[in-house]
Amino acid sequence: MYNRPVMGQHSRVPVQRNPFPSTIQFAPSSSGVPKEQQEQLPVVGRQQQSIQDIINGGFSNFWIYNFSGDGTRNLLEYAVSKGMFIDYMTSGFEGFGRYAPPSTSVYAPQYAAEVKKRIDSGLAPIKNVKHIYSVFPFVDEPFHAGPESFDTSVYAKARFRDIYGYPMPAALDSVRNDPRQWLDLLNFQSNTFRDGWTQVYHAMKNAVPGAKIVMTHDSHNTFGGGVKSNSRIAMDDVFHWGGNFADVLAYDMYPYMTFDYRYGAPGKLRKPRISQMHYTIAQLRNVATTYGKELGFWVGTYCDNWFSRFKGPERKSQYWFEQEVSYTAIAQGANYLISTSNYNGSNLPIDTLHWENYSAGMKLIQKAGAGLLKAPKLKSNACFLFPRTQYLQLQEEYFNVGLSFELFLRAFGELDIIHEEQITDDKLNGYKVLVLADVKLLPLEVARHIEAFVKKGGVVIADCVPQMDAHKQPLQVMPQLFGVSRAGTDRIVQQGQWVPFTMLPPKLSFPPEETTTEEIKSDEIKGTVFGAACNFRVTSPRIADITTATPLLTMHSGAPALLRSQAGKGKAYLLGFCLQDTYFQTWKNEDSAGRRQLRELVANIFRDAAVYPHIHSSNPDIEASVRASKKEAYVFIINHESGEPGTLVQLENPGFRIGKITDIGTGQPVAFSNHNGRVAFSILAPIGITRLLRVSPVL
Repeated sequence: MYNRPVMGQHSRVPVQRNPFPSTIQFAPSSSGVPKEQQEQLPVVGRQQQSIQDIINGGFSNFWIYNFSGDGTRNLLEYAVSKGMFIDYMTSGFEGFGRYAPPSTSVYAPQYAAEVKKRIDSGLAPIKNVKHIYSVFPFVDEPFHAGPESFDTSVYAKARFRDIYGYPMPAALDSVRNDPRQWLDLLNFQSNTFRDGWTQVYHAMKNAVPGAKIVMTHDSHNTFGGGVKSNSRIAMDDVFHWGGNFADVLAYDMYPYMTFDYRYGAPGKLRKPRISQMHYTIAQLRNVATTYGKELGFWVGTYCDNWFSRFKGPERKSQYWFEQEVSYTAIAQGANYLISTSNYNGSNLPIDTLHWENYSAGMKLIQKAGAGLLKAPKLKSNACFLFPRTQYLQLQEEYFNVGLSFELFLRAFGELDIIHEEQITDDKLNGYKVLVLADVKLLPLEVARHIEAFVKKGGVVIADCVPQMDAHKQPLQVMPQLFGVSRAGTDRIVQQGQWVPFTMLPPKLSFPPEETTTEEIKSDEIKGTVFGAACNFRVTSPRIADITTATPLLTMHSGAPALLRSQAGKGKAYLLGFCLQDTYFQTWKNEDSAGRRQLRELVANIFRDAAVYPHIHSSNPDIEASVRASKKEAYVFIINHESGEPGTLVQLENPGFRIGKITDIGTGQPVAFSNHNGRVAFSILAPIGITRLLRVSPVL
């Protein structure tokens, strides 16, 4: 009864065949609505017309949580009769969560049987519901809030001993000064979630064999922002968990309208506003790609049921944000959108402009057709390291570094994430460039693989030299690679997360225990490198003692601003200052000239290394991203609040010779030049506008 038929297979349904899966919240009545208002809700005919309007708006699915009553079921049946599919949310069947130990250890022999009981009970409401597309059987946005959620049962202790060969430490604090046991305990406890989910997944595939199983991940605690935050301890990250427990890995909504959990001052001045989304969704895309899973994305819409404490004239005026964020997600690889709403039988979000703009965008996505689903985001030629061991050992956030990620993304044009656990040889998954930003600790074997990668012709660009190994002992491999004997690693410590409520007083969540004023150190660069003049201030300079590296650029103090070292066939570049601090300061000081020169410096390093992207946008605030199959490609042009509406896009080697570019929205061709396979075209995308282009091969 749960088998999922081909979407849109019936000839007389308005949902097109094989649509881009986009689901919107279904809640036809609310317990919070007074009875007299409920009596005035639209009659069945208007409710059915509203469902038709939602289908016409480019949505293919409804998602439901708890529902009851014949009226609700009849409306769902009507939606299904029109070709819609149903996604079912649950409160989680795994039996564990953020704040308490598991009710039964995932290693206990009875755990699987208890999971099955919860599944049987939890799926009962949808027993007779047709067209089930997916089920969400896990706790929403899971992570360990702290040691209170650790599994210390006899079963977990036995499992720990089997893996590590010694007894599980009695408490986390007891091993704080023992790097090996600290790392072992955090890794083990993090893995208990994964080991439980895997059992839930297998049980779910037996219970609903035709449905896709979806995991919704948090948007910061498992992406480097899980220390001194909702999660007090750095221990969980999405790649370490893997992807063998779901068919779809969904990224929780990027809170574009509100706040995005940056620490300290960057949380009050969220510039560039899109940086943390690019950084975190790249991490989850890496997991999905590595494990062969689909990438999903929650779109937070402007509606009463969500973000009510952040409503106001400014956010209401940003009518384009649903389309902007959803297109960004799809451009970054998402193949499934989940939208919030206050659906009660009428169109939504609550603001007409928001709804019309969002639905117009979704209709354009549906117009792209099934080809878009067959075209994954092109793998970049450059990758950015996520240093899990550093994150756990130093207990320092690795989230604000999303600013550095965004800087490299804008300068180069494309950028992927690579997790340190993926660096198992000198090939680095086929990437040509590895970026290390604020990385000061690496496992020895990872450092050796990076060294071998460079010697074989690879390129490393860094603003910090890793000088500690996994157990916080001196590491010599990386200083030698960069041609220095030592190098500074300091940066501004940012703490607390600013919450800009509009309906309540704004506040700083998770403030530091002691308020201190940290000195902001700076220096100035004046010189020429790679034929370009540099004249801008840097923040948090990092002094390096040179051994074999060649200085290419110096600061006013005489300290090196850029070093280049040759190692075998490859190169290692070291910037002498903290990129995230410097980049943020250009926004804080409204120093657009300095920001442009910083971006050009980074871009010129790639050019010096003779590594080029598949796609690049000349306007840093207008994103250009490409998804491609062997037969066609799709280019997304997304204005991220740029006052300048135009950009020059360069596109190269999408997997075929480019013969034609068409604007899917207008159906008109886009003129372009072609120089030795590198295509260039100018395009307009004013603020609030996104463009979707189809790129076709030479016939």
